[in-house]
Amino acid sequence: MPKSMKIAVAVLMPLVVIVGAMYGLAKIGVLPVGRFAEKNKALGTVLKMAGLYRPRPRAVQSAAPAPDPLAGEKKELAAQRAALEQERAALQAQREAQQRPQPVAQTAERPAPPDPKNIARLASVYEQMPPETVTRIFAKLPNDQVIALLHRMDEKQVGQILALLAPDRAARLTVALAQPAPDSTPRTASNTP
Repeated sequence: MPKSMKIAVAVLMPLVVIVGAMYGLAKIGVLPVGRFAEKNKALGTVLKMAGLYRPRPRAVQSAAPAPDPLAGEKKELAAQRAALEQERAALQAQREAQQRPQPVAQTAERPAPPDPKNIARLASVYEQMPPETVTRIFAKLPNDQVIALLHRMDEKQVGQILALLAPDRAARLTVALAQPAPDSTPRTASNTP
């Protein structure tokens, strides 16, 4: 290799290494190329062409932050949520009030006991009806009236009715039916031979 070539390689090789190292340092942000480019416009143009410098646009600072475009909808949803929570609480209170046993009103006079003839007549009417219908009606009557009617009905019909009632109520009525009837009114004609 000629001597001039050796000198050129000896000079150019370190120069290439130094330029490459500076390029790498500028690329990762160690060298402040932005400051150099702002001071020297020609150097800034070269650095832009090399991909080392991108001038940042001047940001316009606003005095107030931008309003939230969904603020009105958020307020409306919050109001709806609060209304739903109130409604849920009211419904829960209403359900709890319905499930609580209601105190019996203390009155000076007790209602007159039902007429045994009317009870017997109603018992015969209920015996003619399907047990499902009778059960729906008995669900709305007080236990003492249901017991008076069941005492005067056919045992087979009573069994079908008790089978359709809620287990707790059927158990209470069974206990009451095991007690003797309050009066000795005979059963309806369907029970007699």
